[in-house]
Amino acid sequence: MTAQFAPNTDHLDTGRSDDDLVDALLRGTDARFDIAATVIYRRHSPAVLRFASMIASSREIALDATQEAFVWLTASGEQGGARKFDASRGSLAALLCGVARNHVLRLQTADARFVLADDDSALDGMLEAQDLEAMPTGFEALEQTQRSRALLDAVAQLPYEFREAIVLVELEGMSYEAAAAVIGCPIGTIRSRLSRAKARLKDGLTELFTPHTGNSA
Repeated sequence: MTAQFAPNTDHLDTGRSDDDLVDALLRGTDARFDIAATVIYRRHSPAVLRFASMIASSREIALDATQEAFVWLTASGEQGGARKFDASRGSLAALLCGVARNHVLRLQTADARFVLADDDSALDGMLEAQDLEAMPTGFEALEQTQRSRALLDAVAQLPYEFREAIVLVELEGMSYEAAAAVIGCPIGTIRSRLSRAKARLKDGLTELFTPHTGNSA
């Protein structure tokens, strides 16, 4: 069964839990399947796209990875990702981000540092994605200040392994456990990468966040 993502879900029951929605993917009629797939997509695609945009080398790869995550989730048969969701092992958002991450890595350029494209397309995609839905607190704070792009740009320049950790935990608000599940590493590794990422950001943004006073002539 292939999901038909409706463009408008205002009339749908968007208060249902992810568990209920995934169950509808597995057991529902065609209509229930399409409704569940649409609600899941609208609920989680902004976060998945934000994450993919910050770790991919291009906007195209981020979009492709995001789409792939939801196609995988709603695929029919044994290959369908809905069968692999286990709420006791992590959130649906973490599962989708993990799938998108794997797809990004498969498509990524040969650059070992995974540097963003010269045209800043991935960073632009990150900023555009913030307009899709109400953002988590971290993003709302960033969006309200003129320093938001400078901070996101600084995050984008971090080494890949630091960048994905800081995006998942600090910007997307995931727990250490959820971020570790997405990346596939021990929680201690997440803590270490976050600490080192924050140190680099602090060094790089000291001047940006330090008030300046003009010198009197």
